[in-house]
Amino acid sequence: MILPNLILGAENSVIAGFEDSATIHGKVIDQDNRQPIIGAVVTLDGNNQTLFESVTKKNGKFQFTRLKTEVQNLTVTHIGYEDYQQRIDLNTIAEQSLEIALVSNLIKLSPIVIIGQAPSINKKLAGTASKISTKTVELIQPIGTQELLELIPGINGYADDGFGNSRLSIGIRGLNPRRSSRILILEDGVPIQPAVYIYPNAYYNPPADRIDSVEVIKGSSAIRFGPQTMGGVINYITRRPNGSKGFAYRLTGGSNRYRSLFTELRGIGNDSTQTDLQFLYKGGDGFRENNTFNQMNATLKTQLQLSSSKLLYIKANTNYENSAATYTGLTEYSFEKDPNFNPKEDDNFKIIRPSLDIIYTNKITSALVANTIAYVNVFDRRWWREDDIFVRPSALRSDILSPIPYFQGGDLVRTGGGKSNFGILRTFYTGGIEQNYNLAHQIAGQTSHMQVGGRVHWERFIDDKKVGNKIDARNADSVYYTGTPDKADDPVKIVGQSHHYETFALSLYADETIEWEKLILKPGLRFEVFEQERVDRLRGSVLDDKVSSVFLPGIGVNYQFEQLNFFGGVHRGYTPPSSGTLKVTNFGQNVGSGGLDLKAEKSWNVEIGLRLWQPLITLEASAFLVKISDLVAAGRGTAFKNLGKVDNQGVELGLAVKSSAWTALLPDFNLSYTYLQTEIKSGQVKSSIVAGKDVDLAGNQLPYAPTHTLTIGAVKNIGQKLRLRSDLRFVDRVFTDFENTNKTSNRGDMGPIPSYSILNVSLDYTLTPTWQFFLAGKNILDKVYIGSRLHSNPGQPQANLSSGILIGPRRQINVGIRRSL
Repeated sequence: MILPNLILGAENSVIAGFEDSATIHGKVIDQDNRQPIIGAVVTLDGNNQTLFESVTKKNGKFQFTRLKTEVQNLTVTHIGYEDYQQRIDLNTIAEQSLEIALVSNLIKLSPIVIIGQAPSINKKLAGTASKISTKTVELIQPIGTQELLELIPGINGYADDGFGNSRLSIGIRGLNPRRSSRILILEDGVPIQPAVYIYPNAYYNPPADRIDSVEVIKGSSAIRFGPQTMGGVINYITRRPNGSKGFAYRLTGGSNRYRSLFTELRGIGNDSTQTDLQFLYKGGDGFRENNTFNQMNATLKTQLQLSSSKLLYIKANTNYENSAATYTGLTEYSFEKDPNFNPKEDDNFKIIRPSLDIIYTNKITSALVANTIAYVNVFDRRWWREDDIFVRPSALRSDILSPIPYFQGGDLVRTGGGKSNFGILRTFYTGGIEQNYNLAHQIAGQTSHMQVGGRVHWERFIDDKKVGNKIDARNADSVYYTGTPDKADDPVKIVGQSHHYETFALSLYADETIEWEKLILKPGLRFEVFEQERVDRLRGSVLDDKVSSVFLPGIGVNYQFEQLNFFGGVHRGYTPPSSGTLKVTNFGQNVGSGGLDLKAEKSWNVEIGLRLWQPLITLEASAFLVKISDLVAAGRGTAFKNLGKVDNQGVELGLAVKSSAWTALLPDFNLSYTYLQTEIKSGQVKSSIVAGKDVDLAGNQLPYAPTHTLTIGAVKNIGQKLRLRSDLRFVDRVFTDFENTNKTSNRGDMGPIPSYSILNVSLDYTLTPTWQFFLAGKNILDKVYIGSRLHSNPGQPQANLSSGILIGPRRQINVGIRRSL
């Protein structure tokens, strides 16, 4: 389950019961120049599992000892070479010496993958990093990727609306999860947030149906990536054309009229040019009233082998979504009486996002690989929402809605006012090109690996707001004439907004990995410089601009002591002072030039930990400290200035126990646990609760930062065809504002979120070698709980400003069938 980063395996270790009777040793070389190959992964398989694994050193040599005398399968892999496989019969020859010549033919993958496949490599990472494997994704059958990410230690995820299908809300190590704006999100190494510098809020998230695996990196290795490096980096990995040919699909149906069809046509072309075509349709009614959604996603992937050393990969994708999404949350009365209540029939969220990624890999020499990554995308978002009012519950049974002031006591219901709406209309244009080099070399006779690169990035963000005079208006006004429109001197009333933002950024990075026999040292440095502009087109086209720059150093270390790996690291985290993020979310106090005079948030991120790698048990435990300076209150409507200093600290634990190897009666167990403590060291804001009062935040906790988060999972294989899985997740109580308000309000916009537990189950059954049946149950006990108050703030109590309670996803049962190749 969890601990996808801890893949069961060992390097030259012994499986219980093996006899010390056979040895395999050898050397891996390049067939053309006969030179040793460093870093080739050599695995020995038997009984359908990986028994031993090693990585060739600078002389290309490897060795396995104390082997059981039987037939084994030996596999050798390395980027830039064809896989090598050989069956070895140890019954006849107890000691075998091999010289394996790899054929340099294909560059299989440019280095978009943060975490490798080999356990012997992953355990040497100089920081915490997690990977959710393809097998785990297939068994869980997630509706959205947030369901996967919440399995990883250190991640705090909270409900936005729906199933987290497209609007992701997660934080890492205590950072605010609203719209995932404090982390960097990549797909195949390419940033996918609408505007990663100006407005990183994740209003787009790739559908989980086409994600092959997921990586999350939180340690010092994150220094290679940026911006938004304070919390960590998420990298979604999609499957590349791999030579398989045919037609594959997955058909899913479930409760709440959920339906999904994912199809793939693979292997179009020849050996040198391979193209895969994917198409997805998914939709459903959601778990609230008036919560329907429909999504279509199409992807064309082409991989061209230009020569034995040059590879070109092109991926074009288009995503379309049309959803009845709303900000209208629940009051305390509505949550208690009807948690699925949603009165907004005409609210609409519609997006379209075409994108094009090009990755060119050039193996210049056997030790030097260059990669060029170019990307461009357009993201258009039209969100129309009816203006809300508060009414008494009895008003819902009549034809006349009588608005109630927000300060009234008693039972309230938040509902549409029935008269007007407004549109938040945003368009993003993003493009960039990155060039990087990966060099294998030696320093003072030690194996080393260097990565250097740079990226030029541009983004433009058009943020318009219009006001409509009907609840279903889809075209409206930004200004009203209060006099005669044909008279130039008559006054104009601005009722909307039109802000244009633009950013040009340059980033450079370099890191080095130096490897001794037991010690690995990994220093790195990143430089970010960007210029951002904002033009207010409705107020005289006033221009504000600012240039920001920062150096971000980091260093990580890994030391092997017998079966343990100790690791640690420190790196500089950075969140840009985004004018767009702050201005469009209406952060209350209008300071200076609308956010351009804010300082960047910076942090020192420190962690230490250990890993234990055994065939039957793997463990990763780490302690971390994130010391943040110049924190901006990243809530809704809370503050518009740098607050001060914050310390986030805690412990993360991941454990995987292969207990089925001891007895077939037991399942395999997984555990993910996070202990988190956040403390605001300094900072002061205007109170959201008591008008005109300044509040000292020292000693308070950050919002949405649970002290305890625990997931316990079990996976059971029954025979060769049936797999069962269950996960129980516990999330502790959290505050939802910086003032740490314990009191709730009848509006639903104030107060903490109580702790809750959720149980998920899933299974799949192999019908034939290519056909599988699956079932996935989410929240199968149908727990009703507060998912978040992410779009609320006690200081904005009006019905149309604070959304109230958003409930967590209700029970969802899906069944389906898939055909694989």
